[in-house]
Amino acid sequence: MVSAWPSVELSGQRDWTCLLGAITEDEERFFSRITEYITVDHARHFILELCGEFEDNLIVVLDGKPHFQVSAVTDLAARDDLAFVTLPSYSPELNPVEECRRQLQAALNNRFFDSLSRLTTAIDTALEQLSVPKVSDYF
Repeated sequence: MVSAWPSVELSGQRDWTCLLGAITEDEERFFSRITEYITVDHARHFILELCGEFEDNLIVVLDGKPHFQVSAVTDLAARDDLAFVTLPSYSPELNPVEECRRQLQAALNNRFFDSLSRLTTAIDTALEQLSVPKVSDYF
């Protein structure tokens, strides 16, 4: 019996796609896809974009990821229109964005993507179909 299996070329390099996400109390969602590992500069830019989106005072709840704990990000709290609340370590159950991540992972689980562009298309589709949790249920 001859069976044809799909083959995948390996280049020894990795392509990245990472997401930063935010959910508002009105169940609006904001996601930013980054094609490299997330850095402090990405985190800072994402938070500044959120500030630009909202004219009122903004409270951003941060998880313990290292890119959110660096002074280049935490110093943004000196702004009059921005405050940070940091979640305790190892507490994804307190973070509504983690529920979105869980749904995204479930949508992409056990699937093969033969290119980064097909993966990003699948991510975009899954993000549109997310059931956004109510932020008020977490606080």
